[in-house]
Amino acid sequence: MNKIIILVGLGFFTQFQSQELQETMIPKMSNEFEIINTEGLKDIIINDNKIITFISAKIGSSFTEYHKDSYFMIVKNYYPSRNIKNKGIAFNEGSPIGIWYYFDESGKLIKEENTDEGYRFTPEKIVKYCEKNKIELPKGYHESGFYTRVRKDVLNGKKVWIIEYLIPDGDIQKVVLDGQSGAELEKKVVPFISS
Repeated sequence: MNKIIILVGLGFFTQFQSQELQETMIPKMSNEFEIINTEGLKDIIINDNKIITFISAKIGSSFTEYHKDSYFMIVKNYYPSRNIKNKGIAFNEGSPIGIWYYFDESGKLIKEENTDEGYRFTPEKIVKYCEKNKIELPKGYHESGFYTRVRKDVLNGKKVWIIEYLIPDGDIQKVVLDGQSGAELEKKVVPFISS
């Protein structure tokens, strides 16, 4: 009987752990060559769990995939030939994270850029920081409005994370975190200017 209780308890713990990990899970990206089929492709494709936006122009096309329960989006840009130009992961409303892949027009992989280089304070730690400080990060696709932005920058030669979010009086709280330690370097209110 005790073994059954322990197994059931372990099952709940494992299920809880996997749900917690899924909330901050970063989508996977491969370095494989791709061609996009634009025939019949709409500007926005709505699925049960994701929304895909598609933009096409003479210079190429862009494809962004948002998962409704994720803080991250998949971004893919294509040459006019429909061959992949570059692809990677980014925060919703924010900076690229992880490894981005770049291809020449013939489809040859020419560069892999680790956008997290120099950032020991990882995207997962940014999510935890926001949860701890009750900063609401956007999940999935949002058509318009201002949502919390998370971006990388370099200030005074130091790599930093910048988090900007709306506060109750309608202004924006700007927080600058050290890219290595996550320590708060600056916290100030800036006016919200609508475009």
